Amino acid sequence: MNKKTIVVGAGASGLFFGAAAPASAGGDILILEKTDKIGTKLLMSGSGQCNLTHAGSIKEFLSCYGESGSRIRKCLYRHNNLEYIRFMESLGVKTAEREDGKVFPVSMDSRDVRQALLAAASGNSVTIMKNSPVKAFKTIPKGFEVTVSSKGPGVSDAAGERTFTCRNLVIAAGGASYPSTGSDGSVLQILRRDLGIAVTDLRPALAPVYVQDYPFAELSGISFKNAGLRISDSQGKKIREASGDLLLTHRSFSGPLMLNNSRYINAGFRVEINFVFPYTVSSVLSRIKGACGGNNKSAVSFFAEEFGLPKRFVSLILGSCGLSEKKLSSMTGCEMETAARAFAAAVFSVSGTGSFREAMATKGGVALDGVDFSFMESKTQKGLYFIGEVLDIDGNTGGYNLQFAYSSARTCLDAIYT
Repeated sequence: MNKKTIVVGAGASGLFFGAAAPASAGGDILILEKTDKIGTKLLMSGSGQCNLTHAGSIKEFLSCYGESGSRIRKCLYRHNNLEYIRFMESLGVKTAEREDGKVFPVSMDSRDVRQALLAAASGNSVTIMKNSPVKAFKTIPKGFEVTVSSKGPGVSDAAGERTFTCRNLVIAAGGASYPSTGSDGSVLQILRRDLGIAVTDLRPALAPVYVQDYPFAELSGISFKNAGLRISDSQGKKIREASGDLLLTHRSFSGPLMLNNSRYINAGFRVEINFVFPYTVSSVLSRIKGACGGNNKSAVSFFAEEFGLPKRFVSLILGSCGLSEKKLSSMTGCEMETAARAFAAAVFSVSGTGSFREAMATKGGVALDGVDFSFMESKTQKGLYFIGEVLDIDGNTGGYNLQFAYSSARTCLDAIYT
């Protein structure tokens, strides 16, 4: 079968490509999906509510993609968040902005987003073929050959293989997070083997952070609106400082603060957490000293009330210091400093981050040096394009990865069809 454009992957970026394609071009577009399901990770986005994008100036988005943000400036500016919202609403998906800036469908149901994209792709006469994992790529005169393993109807050969040719090959196969959805990184290895595409090492991103002797299992579900984080390597050298929302789970630190910074954290690193940010150890100590004179209030009550902390959390922290039964007035200077450090500079040794089964995104992928982001096209092979998470681009939690999926898909469409 010969097509003008073949898209590998019917995830978010592949569906955006099909849904936004010119109707006149749709009959020449084939999307190959590895699994028997379409848009599985899209359905999981935002815990099933589908955090589409973020509000605010698109200029503010760049810092939300780590050191790679500047690379995708043209792509994001050309097809920004406001355009993306208008596009979804044109498909019948009304959106709403939360107080934290996250943009969701009004229905808070990712199935509505997937259905709208599928309906638009169908209306554009885009063909989506499921159960078609790629086995090989090959360059041919004026295009590419794609071999897939296909066991579907109409496949009679013993090997169960089909070969397609195209002028434009768009790789939208995702990274390696949530491999059970089919996004397992295998296409990246085929790209490297068959087309010589440079691929950077893959590691989980937007993943929980595990530490040795994690003490908060019984406090799972407690969150901190604005905690501070300092990351140091195994030699004690500061890697990064950040602040944001922190969540305690049964086994790990999570929430946007840890998820967004997990890309910088390795086993053996140290994380220092400030549960009372922006207070520092010295300012916490000053507040204790200023309130302790003749104060018969328990230390637990003081810290809970003074810093707006859950009492169960305060009891555990002070208990670990042997201070849970203390009254504020009876604390020694040394005990005050110990408590201040426990709340404002608690140090943990990192045992690792969540695996690809837990990670929401992938750090690593198609190397950015080989891509022209004005067109999303390979610098070395004309007609070969990359969109979405298959690239070495990972955004913060908050809709930034779906925004890039949209922006890169539209930029690629511009290059091929205008």
